[in-house]
Amino acid sequence: MRKSLAFAAMLVALPACAGELGLLLDKQVGKAQAATTFSTQKYDAVSPTGFGIRGGFDILDLKVAALQLNATWHNKTTSDLTYGGNNYGEFDNQYLAAGAMVNWKLLVNVGAGVEYRSEKVTWRSTTAAFGNGDATQGRPWARVNVGFSIPTPLVSPFFLFEVAAPLSKKDTTTTPKDFAEALAPQVQIGIYGGIRF
Repeated sequence: MRKSLAFAAMLVALPACAGELGLLLDKQVGKAQAATTFSTQKYDAVSPTGFGIRGGFDILDLKVAALQLNATWHNKTTSDLTYGGNNYGEFDNQYLAAGAMVNWKLLVNVGAGVEYRSEKVTWRSTTAAFGNGDATQGRPWARVNVGFSIPTPLVSPFFLFEVAAPLSKKDTTTTPKDFAEALAPQVQIGIYGGIRF
């Protein structure tokens, strides 16, 4: 009886141990913004390229679909702050995220989920009079991806095309902090790949 209960407990625990580890290569796209505190000129949209590392664990696995909790660390990306074809500074962005995702594991893998990102955004002007601005903001984001995986006995490599967008945006630019938040990405497009175990 004890062996049967121990075996049953192991079977229940195994799906909870399933998960993934992957690398995200992405392009973040911002929106042109005017820093109304010191300029009426609209700075071009900031669109840095970067990478992130994501890990996830399935808390419910139904074989054809799984509910996953995940976390992402995204490196600091730097992009030029320009208008009229001239460079007037730099913009940095990095984030940590935690979220949940539903993954359908059919012939084509499809996923949809939400995450909360803590984003650190900073801009630096080459014009000393304009100064700098930074902010740490928290925003919910929605993510969808589509791709495929290669089932193997131990681990399954996967490759996905992913699009993410924030569920809230800030366009106020009256203070340096507001300007930093308004420059934050509005869309993220990337390739996500790794292994499922």
